[in-house]
Amino acid sequence: MLNTCPGSRAIKELRPEYIRCPHCQTEVEVWNDEFRARCRTCGAWVYRAQGATCLDWCKEAERCVGSAALAAYRRAREQSR
Repeated sequence: MLNTCPGSRAIKELRPEYIRCPHCQTEVEVWNDEFRARCRTCGAWVYRAQGATCLDWCKEAERCVGSAALAAYRRAREQSR
């Protein structure tokens, strides 16, 4: 039996993803709780591909990941639009 939602594991366990800047090809580190990061070489925004997560629809999202994490996720999501 699971004690937590399996979908929240990816959100709670922070890890980097490395994406090539489309402008200068520098590798940019974007964490899984972020949607974008600025390239240190050319200053362009680099976006991580992000589909919907359980935080977008689950009524238990705040209880699952905490109010601070949910608020940060929602702010980052809004900034990426």
